[in-house]
Formats: sequence, structure tokens, C-alpha cells
Amino acid sequence: MRRLLAASIWAPGAIPPDEWKYRNLKRVWLPLYDVIAIVAGFFAFDQGSNLLNRLFEPWLVDTFGITMMVVATVCLAGVAFPSLWAVEMVGKVLLLGMVVTYIAAILFLSREPFTNFFVVAMLAWGLPLALFRLNLLGEEWKERDAEEADA
Repeated sequence: MRRLLAASIWAPGAIPPDEWKYRNLKRVWLPLYDVIAIVAGFFAFDQGSNLLNRLFEPWLVDTFGITMMVVATVCLAGVAFPSLWAVEMVGKVLLLGMVVTYIAAILFLSREPFTNFFVVAMLAWGLPLALFRLNLLGEEWKERDAEEADA
């Protein structure tokens, strides 16, 4: 268990001093974002969504929920264990794609898309944090490549 904690973002020294200002982002907010996505996926599977249930067959809504739980769990693993940054990057891209697909389904498949703008806005509200995280991962990737090239 100690080895697992030592490899995590919560280990002492896991965040370099020059990134200290991001410690709460990496240790609290990003994991919480992924946990909320896991919970949302669970409820999509367990209870469905009135809006999605009107647009799709129940098995497809269930599949969406299970997929969201799996993808968000992959994202959480990547946040929790910085060495899995590439896994997190792929997971975040997939998670963003799922949310954007959900938004598109509401806007283009719903009979009255204008009555669902609140739902669309609430879904879109969560996108900037994931996009910001992808930006950070991309910057960290460039820094690692630059360090390897200098070595």
C-alpha cells in the first residue's frame, strides 16, 4: 500500500516546487471531476436519463453509462498516478468526446432542442476543466520531450 501511495499524486514530493500552485488542482479538483463523471456514468446506467431515454433505446443509454464509468475511471487513474499521464490524456479525449456527443445528440436529435439549452449549458460547463487539463498534459509532454532531447 505504501508503494502505491508513493507513486500517487498525494505522495510527498509528487508535485515539484515549481508546480506547487497546481497542487489542489491535481490532488483535489481533477480527481473530484473524474469521480463525478464516474457517478454520472453509474446513474446513466442505473436510472437512465429522461432525455436520452426519449432519443435512444435503453441498452444504448446503459452502454453509454458503463462506457463513461470506465473512461472516467481511466482518467482518475491517470490523475492519481502521474506516470500514467498518457493514459489520462487518452481518457480525457474520450470523455470529452462523450460529453460533446451527448450535447450534439440533444441539439440535433431532440424534437425541441431549444427547450434543452439548460442541459446543454450544464454539460458544456464541465468542458473547460477537462480541456485545461489536456492543455497541461500537452505542455508537460512537450517539457518531457525537451528534457529528453537535451539529455
